[in-house]
Amino acid sequence: MARKSDGEKIDELMINIAVVTERLDSVRGDVRGLKQEIQELKQDLRESRQRLWLLVPPLVAALVSAGLMAVVQYLLSRR
Repeated sequence: MARKSDGEKIDELMINIAVVTERLDSVRGDVRGLKQEIQELKQDLRESRQRLWLLVPPLVAALVSAGLMAVVQYLLSRR
């Protein structure tokens, strides 16, 4: 088997560098996509928490109302 010339070695290196560069670009694209998905999930979580907190005031109002009704009913029944 004949030894490779410097030009052939350089050609092989250029091909290998192109392959590595392409794979690196692919990985960078995947990372960007993952970062974007993570941001979307964080936004969805924030929105879900906000919607959950929207339930609290009506629930508190219902409990207070029920408590007041019970007190009034008790006071009326004692007469």
